[in-house]
Amino acid sequence: MHSYEFSTTALRETYRPFVRGIAGTMAAYLATPALVHPLELVTAEACANVVRHAYPAGQPGPLRVRLTVNPRVGMALAVTDWGRGRAACPLPPPDMPGVASEATSGRGLRIIACLCDAVTGETGPDGNTLHLQLAIPEEQWRTSNLTITETSLSRC
Repeated sequence: MHSYEFSTTALRETYRPFVRGIAGTMAAYLATPALVHPLELVTAEACANVVRHAYPAGQPGPLRVRLTVNPRVGMALAVTDWGRGRAACPLPPPDMPGVASEATSGRGLRIIACLCDAVTGETGPDGNTLHLQLAIPEEQWRTSNLTITETSLSRC
């Protein structure tokens, strides 16, 4: 099992390059680059929710992503902020009806719920954390040595 921690300031201008760095780490373990796209999408949606909803407008705050890679099994993400929290907002079920066309939000958690095998959230003294579990079939992992070094990872 391999664990990584990434931190940034939750800003519109910084979260996309931040997510690309995390996706680069994920891609280092996968057989083909295309396999990282759904993983990058759920990471981007979770981080975008922090940028948009966690902190008052114009007041950025910290954003942390912990990535746990269990080769040949799956990946887990824990996306944490220290903002307002979403304890009163339950996660939507994947089969929830579509969002109204005039809605300006509400799609991110649905996308996350549809692409992940498990999604949970918690709010507490250590922040507000969205936990994402993604199973990855054994054949989608690199078959060569899975030892990933610091220098082989893309940095943001």
